Amino acid sequence: MLDLKLKRLSHVDGTWDELLTQWKQLCEQYGENFEDFNSGTISMLGDVSGEVPPKPNQGTFGLIGEDGKFHGICLLNLTLQKGYDGLVLRVLNFSLSPYYDFEDLQLEEYSSVLAAYFVNLVVCSNTQLKSKHIKIHYRSPYDRHFFASVAPHLSGVGQLATVETRGMWLSVTKA
Repeated sequence: MLDLKLKRLSHVDGTWDELLTQWKQLCEQYGENFEDFNSGTISMLGDVSGEVPPKPNQGTFGLIGEDGKFHGICLLNLTLQKGYDGLVLRVLNFSLSPYYDFEDLQLEEYSSVLAAYFVNLVVCSNTQLKSKHIKIHYRSPYDRHFFASVAPHLSGVGQLATVETRGMWLSVTKA
């Protein structure tokens, strides 16, 4: 599995600008226009990463490798939701690096980044945005298929009490 970490991104500390620089360069390498690459998602996540001070229950987070490369971004927020006891960590607008969109990858490489993403979300729910529940919105039918196939194997393992797919959401409750 890839060694990736989730980190809150900010205009203030320069991490948001670093992500934009890297992803613009990748788009150029693939002959793509960065302004057309997930523009709505990137614009919204950029607005959230520019909030000063950042909201304690919400933020734009990057999935970053040891080498400083950004593999993905998403919006994380803590909220109360009907049917849950306590706060729910919602994961929205997950977007992978242009590398994953434009490179002809083996399925294993894509699966590896999704697995690292999931593990880091569980860690984040134990540390930065504490919650007993995690709801991940799928970005594609492949993501739904991937997580639906591993969910039964994760329920009851370690700190995960239940892991199940509900529509286009992966719903996790920790023990």
